[in-house]
Amino acid sequence: MIGLNLRHINNLGVMNKILQNYFYKLSGLFAATLCINFTNKIVYCALLFTFLTLILNGIAKYHGSKKATVSIVLCTATTLCLLYNKQYYMAGKPISGLIVASLCAILIASYIGLRLFVKLELRYGFALSNGISLPISALVDHLLMGLFFIRIWPMHKVCSVLYKETAYTYLFAVCIYLVSVAILYAKPIYSKTKQRLRWLSCSR
Repeated sequence: MIGLNLRHINNLGVMNKILQNYFYKLSGLFAATLCINFTNKIVYCALLFTFLTLILNGIAKYHGSKKATVSIVLCTATTLCLLYNKQYYMAGKPISGLIVASLCAILIASYIGLRLFVKLELRYGFALSNGISLPISALVDHLLMGLFFIRIWPMHKVCSVLYKETAYTYLFAVCIYLVSVAILYAKPIYSKTKQRLRWLSCSR
Protein backbone atom coordinates (compact mmCIF):
# COMPACT_ATOMS: atom_id res chain seq x y z
CA MET A 1 0.00 0.00 0.00
CA ILE A 2 2.83 2.38 0.92
CA GLY A 3 4.60 1.47 -2.33
CA LEU A 4 1.48 2.31 -4.34
CA ASN A 5 1.13 5.66 -2.57
CA LEU A 6 4.78 6.51 -3.23
CA ARG A 7 4.39 5.59 -6.88
CA HIS A 8 1.25 7.74 -7.10
CA ILE A 9 3.10 10.68 -5.52
CA ASN A 10 6.03 10.22 -7.94
CA ASN A 11 3.65 10.13 -10.91
CA LEU A 12 1.96 13.32 -9.72
CA GLY A 13 5.36 14.96 -9.34
CA VAL A 14 6.35 14.00 -12.89
CA MET A 15 3.02 15.25 -14.28
CA ASN A 16 3.34 18.55 -12.41
CA LYS A 17 6.87 19.00 -13.75
CA ILE A 18 5.73 18.31 -17.33
CA LEU A 19 2.84 20.78 -16.96
CA GLN A 20 5.15 23.37 -15.43
CA ASN A 21 7.63 23.01 -18.30
CA TYR A 22 4.78 23.31 -20.81
CA PHE A 23 3.42 26.48 -19.22
CA TYR A 24 6.91 28.02 -19.27
CA LYS A 25 7.09 27.33 -23.02
CA LEU A 26 3.53 28.59 -23.54
CA SER A 27 4.40 31.82 -21.70
CA GLY A 28 7.46 32.28 -23.91
CA LEU A 29 5.40 31.63 -27.03
CA PHE A 30 2.77 34.16 -25.97
CA ALA A 31 5.44 36.75 -25.10
CA ALA A 32 7.05 36.38 -28.54
CA THR A 33 3.66 36.58 -30.30
CA LEU A 34 2.69 39.68 -28.34
CA CYS A 35 6.02 41.51 -28.53
CA ILE A 36 6.39 41.03 -32.29
CA ASN A 37 3.43 43.40 -32.67
CA PHE A 38 5.07 46.12 -30.57
CA THR A 39 8.16 46.70 -32.69
CA ASN A 40 8.76 47.94 -36.22
CA LYS A 41 12.50 47.17 -36.22
CA ILE A 42 13.25 44.49 -38.81
CA VAL A 43 15.96 42.78 -36.77
CA TYR A 44 13.73 42.56 -33.66
CA CYS A 45 10.82 41.15 -35.68
CA ALA A 46 13.14 38.52 -37.16
CA LEU A 47 14.58 37.64 -33.74
CA LEU A 48 11.16 37.35 -32.10
CA PHE A 49 9.82 35.20 -34.94
CA THR A 50 12.88 32.96 -34.59
CA PHE A 51 12.21 32.50 -30.86
CA LEU A 52 8.51 31.93 -31.54
CA THR A 53 9.23 29.13 -34.01
CA LEU A 54 11.91 27.60 -31.79
CA ILE A 55 9.57 27.48 -28.78
CA LEU A 56 6.72 26.10 -30.88
CA ASN A 57 8.94 23.32 -32.23
CA GLY A 58 10.07 22.62 -28.67
CA ILE A 59 6.45 22.21 -27.58
CA ALA A 60 5.83 19.86 -30.52
CA LYS A 61 8.84 17.72 -29.62
CA TYR A 62 8.22 17.39 -25.88
CA HIS A 63 4.44 17.78 -25.61
CA GLY A 64 3.07 16.71 -29.00
CA SER A 65 2.07 18.44 -32.23
CA LYS A 66 -1.59 18.77 -31.18
CA LYS A 67 -0.65 20.72 -28.07
CA ALA A 68 1.71 22.86 -30.16
CA THR A 69 -1.10 23.65 -32.63
CA VAL A 70 -3.50 24.55 -29.82
CA SER A 71 -0.78 26.69 -28.22
CA ILE A 72 -0.12 28.86 -31.29
CA VAL A 73 -3.86 29.27 -31.93
CA LEU A 74 -4.39 30.26 -28.28
CA CYS A 75 -1.48 32.73 -28.32
CA THR A 76 -2.51 34.44 -31.56
CA ALA A 77 -6.19 34.59 -30.52
CA THR A 78 -5.33 36.06 -27.10
CA THR A 79 -2.97 38.60 -28.68
CA LEU A 80 -5.68 39.59 -31.16
CA CYS A 81 -8.16 40.16 -28.31
CA LEU A 82 -5.62 42.30 -26.44
CA LEU A 83 -4.45 44.37 -29.42
CA TYR A 84 -7.54 44.47 -31.63
CA ASN A 85 -8.20 48.17 -30.98
CA LYS A 86 -4.51 49.16 -30.94
CA GLN A 87 -3.56 51.66 -33.62
CA TYR A 88 -0.24 50.76 -35.23
CA TYR A 89 2.00 53.54 -36.54
CA MET A 90 4.90 53.39 -38.99
CA ALA A 91 6.91 56.52 -39.80
CA GLY A 92 4.27 58.49 -37.89
CA LYS A 93 1.41 57.22 -40.06
CA PRO A 94 -1.37 54.90 -38.83
CA ILE A 95 -1.67 51.57 -40.65
CA SER A 96 -5.03 49.89 -40.25
CA GLY A 97 -5.32 46.11 -40.26
CA LEU A 98 -1.62 45.48 -39.66
CA ILE A 99 -2.01 43.59 -36.38
CA VAL A 100 -4.71 41.31 -37.81
CA ALA A 101 -2.57 40.66 -40.89
CA SER A 102 0.52 40.04 -38.75
CA LEU A 103 -1.24 37.52 -36.50
CA CYS A 104 -2.84 35.72 -39.46
CA ALA A 105 0.59 35.48 -41.11
CA ILE A 106 2.13 34.17 -37.88
CA LEU A 107 -0.61 31.57 -37.49
CA ILE A 108 -0.42 30.31 -41.10
CA ALA A 109 3.39 30.32 -41.24
CA SER A 110 3.73 28.68 -37.82
CA TYR A 111 1.31 25.91 -38.76
CA ILE A 112 3.15 25.19 -42.03
CA GLY A 113 6.51 25.22 -40.24
CA LEU A 114 5.12 23.01 -37.47
CA ARG A 115 3.82 20.36 -39.88
CA LEU A 116 7.17 20.33 -41.67
CA PHE A 117 9.06 20.07 -38.38
CA VAL A 118 6.94 17.13 -37.18
CA LYS A 119 7.60 15.21 -40.41
CA LEU A 120 11.34 15.92 -40.41
CA GLU A 121 11.92 15.42 -36.67
CA LEU A 122 11.10 11.71 -36.80
CA ARG A 123 13.96 11.19 -39.23
CA TYR A 124 16.53 13.92 -38.65
CA GLY A 125 16.21 14.96 -35.00
CA PHE A 126 15.46 18.34 -33.45
CA ALA A 127 18.45 20.46 -34.51
CA LEU A 128 18.29 19.85 -38.26
CA SER A 129 14.47 19.74 -38.40
CA ASN A 130 14.25 23.07 -36.60
CA GLY A 131 16.99 24.47 -38.83
CA ILE A 132 14.97 23.57 -41.94
CA SER A 133 11.43 24.37 -40.77
CA LEU A 134 12.33 27.74 -39.23
CA PRO A 135 13.49 29.42 -42.49
CA ILE A 136 10.54 27.95 -44.42
CA SER A 137 8.10 29.21 -41.81
CA ALA A 138 9.78 32.63 -41.80
CA LEU A 139 9.66 32.87 -45.60
CA VAL A 140 5.91 32.14 -45.60
CA ASP A 141 5.34 34.79 -42.91
CA HIS A 142 7.40 37.40 -44.75
CA LEU A 143 5.70 36.73 -48.09
CA LEU A 144 2.25 37.04 -46.51
CA MET A 145 3.23 40.32 -44.85
CA GLY A 146 4.71 41.46 -48.17
CA LEU A 147 1.29 40.99 -49.78
CA PHE A 148 -0.19 43.21 -47.07
CA PHE A 149 2.40 45.97 -47.50
CA ILE A 150 2.10 46.07 -51.31
CA ARG A 151 -1.02 48.23 -50.94
CA ILE A 152 0.87 50.71 -48.73
CA TRP A 153 4.47 50.83 -49.96
CA PRO A 154 6.09 50.81 -53.41
CA MET A 155 7.29 47.42 -54.62
CA HIS A 156 11.01 48.18 -54.22
CA LYS A 157 10.53 49.03 -50.53
CA VAL A 158 8.50 45.86 -49.91
CA CYS A 159 11.21 43.75 -51.58
CA SER A 160 13.91 45.49 -49.52
CA VAL A 161 12.11 44.81 -46.23
CA LEU A 162 11.41 41.19 -47.23
CA TYR A 163 15.07 40.66 -48.14
CA LYS A 164 16.39 42.16 -44.89
CA GLU A 165 13.93 40.35 -42.61
CA THR A 166 14.48 37.01 -44.35
CA ALA A 167 18.26 37.46 -44.20
CA TYR A 168 18.15 38.23 -40.46
CA THR A 169 15.88 35.27 -39.76
CA TYR A 170 18.10 32.89 -41.73
CA LEU A 171 21.13 34.19 -39.83
CA PHE A 172 19.40 33.55 -36.49
CA ALA A 173 18.30 30.11 -37.70
CA VAL A 174 21.90 29.19 -38.54
CA CYS A 175 23.07 30.41 -35.11
CA ILE A 176 20.42 28.33 -33.34
CA TYR A 177 21.31 25.28 -35.45
CA LEU A 178 25.01 25.61 -34.58
CA VAL A 179 24.23 26.04 -30.87
CA SER A 180 21.89 23.02 -30.96
CA VAL A 181 24.56 20.87 -32.61
CA ALA A 182 27.16 22.05 -30.10
CA ILE A 183 24.85 21.12 -27.21
CA LEU A 184 24.16 17.68 -28.73
CA TYR A 185 27.89 16.98 -28.98
CA ALA A 186 28.74 18.53 -25.62
CA LYS A 187 26.06 16.66 -23.65
CA PRO A 188 27.56 13.13 -23.94
CA ILE A 189 31.07 14.51 -23.35
CA TYR A 190 29.84 16.24 -20.20
CA SER A 191 28.09 13.06 -19.00
CA LYS A 192 31.22 10.95 -19.56
CA THR A 193 33.43 13.50 -17.80
CA LYS A 194 31.02 13.61 -14.87
CA GLN A 195 31.02 9.80 -14.61
CA ARG A 196 34.83 9.68 -14.70
CA LEU A 197 35.13 12.31 -11.98
CA ARG A 198 32.61 10.42 -9.86
CA TRP A 199 34.52 7.15 -10.42
CA LEU A 200 37.81 8.83 -9.47
CA SER A 201 36.31 10.30 -6.30
CA CYS A 202 34.86 6.89 -5.32
CA SER A 203 38.15 5.07 -6.00
CA ARG A 204 39.96 7.39 -3.62
